Amino acid sequence: MRTNLLALAFAASALFSSSAIAQVQSMGGPDTARQASWVIFAEMTNGFTPHGAVSINYSQPEWKDSYDAVLASGKFNGTAQRLGKNWWTSLDTTVALEIGGTKIEAGSYYLGIQVDKDGKMGLMVIDAKSSNQHGWLPFVAAQWKAVAVAPLELKKDAHKESQLKMLIAISADQADTSKGTFSIRWGKHELVAPVAFHLAAKKDGEKKGEGHDAHDAHGKQADKKAPK
Repeated sequence: MRTNLLALAFAASALFSSSAIAQVQSMGGPDTARQASWVIFAEMTNGFTPHGAVSINYSQPEWKDSYDAVLASGKFNGTAQRLGKNWWTSLDTTVALEIGGTKIEAGSYYLGIQVDKDGKMGLMVIDAKSSNQHGWLPFVAAQWKAVAVAPLELKKDAHKESQLKMLIAISADQADTSKGTFSIRWGKHELVAPVAFHLAAKKDGEKKGEGHDAHDAHGKQADKKAPK
């Protein structure tokens, strides 16, 4: 009798394990909505000498007019919200930079949006390695722990035409490539912040024109797809 009970117990355990495995589903595939905005800094007086690069990759959610009422309601005050859709919106940078005065060291990060209790918004910067090790996902915001939150200015109704698909951009000023702008356009609204790029200073032994003042910025904005 004891043997029969053990056999039944093992059989039940195996059946439960099989059912649990069978319930795991998968989702995903090619993401045709993936976009990128990137900037490369280089000195090109004599050949090509790179001085750093920054890239943001994301997928574009579509705006709905009903979101205006949600934005005005304060429903999301005091919460963290995803940025983009599908997989994480990511930031990869080979140089330290500041967004809205908040310093971010060179590295790889995931991005989200923080809405404080008063409705002010900030860019959540999440260490990608830590996120991956903990299994955090871009649509489960309660898990996230940001290494920095950069303040963003919300410009409501800044544009006459509504931006259907979200546009995220980072750019450098051509006149002073150590300065730039980060922006998110969606609907008629825009979130913006100034950017400061901490580009490498001229090193001892470098020829004239190879230091900070000789940097050129070359970038593509969010209307270009990320390379496969």
